[in-house]
Amino acid sequence: MAREFLLPDLGEGITEAQIIRVLIKDGDDIAEDQYLMEVETDKAAVEIPSPYRGVAQKVHVQEGQTINVGDVIVTFDDGDGATAPPKATAAVAAASGGGTATAAKAAVAEKQAPPANVGGGNATVSAAPVVRKLAREMGIDLATVQGSGPGGRIVKADLETHASGGSIEAAAPSARAPSPPKRVGQPAAPIAPIPEGKHDTDNWGSIRRVPLSQIRKTIARQMSKSAHTIPHVTHCDEADITELDRMRRELNEVTGGDPKLTAMTFMVRALCIALRKYPMFNASFDEESQEIIYKEYVSMGIAVDTERGLIVPVLPHADHLSLRGIGISLRAIADKIRANDFTIDELRGGTFTITNVGALGGTFTTPIINHPEVAILGLGRSRKSAVIKNGEVVEALTLPLSLSFDHRATDGANAARFTREVISYLETPAKFLLD
Repeated sequence: MAREFLLPDLGEGITEAQIIRVLIKDGDDIAEDQYLMEVETDKAAVEIPSPYRGVAQKVHVQEGQTINVGDVIVTFDDGDGATAPPKATAAVAAASGGGTATAAKAAVAEKQAPPANVGGGNATVSAAPVVRKLAREMGIDLATVQGSGPGGRIVKADLETHASGGSIEAAAPSARAPSPPKRVGQPAAPIAPIPEGKHDTDNWGSIRRVPLSQIRKTIARQMSKSAHTIPHVTHCDEADITELDRMRRELNEVTGGDPKLTAMTFMVRALCIALRKYPMFNASFDEESQEIIYKEYVSMGIAVDTERGLIVPVLPHADHLSLRGIGISLRAIADKIRANDFTIDELRGGTFTITNVGALGGTFTTPIINHPEVAILGLGRSRKSAVIKNGEVVEALTLPLSLSFDHRATDGANAARFTREVISYLETPAKFLLD
């Protein structure tokens, strides 16, 4: 019997998605929960698992194609041993933590065909399809696993910890020692290949037209809104981080790098302190009411270069974290971005953003403000320079800084003072002990 599988409702009001990768072809034998394709919405990339066991009679989509919710993507010939999809479970999206990537996977896997878990009765357990599949392969009952993800969601590391008889604390970020996020001097993400597109010609030669990806469309809208509504001004300065770098290395040696403190760790802390003293940079501008809204919390956005575009996860209430807490949180952010295991809520609520062009070898930049924020700090490539100290030329490690700010919310004099306040902590790291 033939069954049509439609692109499901992916949540968050999303109506369309772009096919990034098709992982199957006509005639393939498909297992239940096997990934059929990867699609990209304007929120995140989502892998679509199969709700059926059977033969892919017809794949109706191709890579690069934009489709709408409800479009037929695969027709199955499931024969006599078909697995029929059960009725939708409304609790799935709520249990997923509310994010598009997680909710979409849950909507597909749970709403149309939730995978059975060892021991049964785990339909309400919050876990992505790939985690459920791994749990079955490992013979683990998800109901017996304590989740360490957002909202208690179970992640792969929780399964590994459970299988080894460990505790959640043993699987904490500080113990697993994942790689840190991108920072000054670290290579950037590999450049994503440009899609084939449509070959054409103009008056001078051959060209290729490539439609915008869903995420790139979102970035384009956001950047256009920011550039057209905010009068940007960029203030540039430079910090001597020689002493900071020395202290940072000593601390990492003493602690064994648990967690590894990076230049970004100290930068976030310095900004949190400075934003408390200069709240006009931790605000938003309400155009309709003609008011400046000063935020009484500091939630730091960290711009991350990925293969699909710029993602800005937010470190909420960063001003309440110690240097160690910031280090652990930055590492957790990096893990989620690499694994594409973040929710849309984790990209919201920022009050100030840091972007690091130094990872690409850049020096100074004019970053575009992340609307509706009023300021963003660009970090350049740290480098050894000849500077004059006490009348002598000495070698120093310097870090270029570029602060773009909304001239409606504040003025250049405050931008200079704010930047120097940040630099004072970077150049005299002992000041961190006073705040």
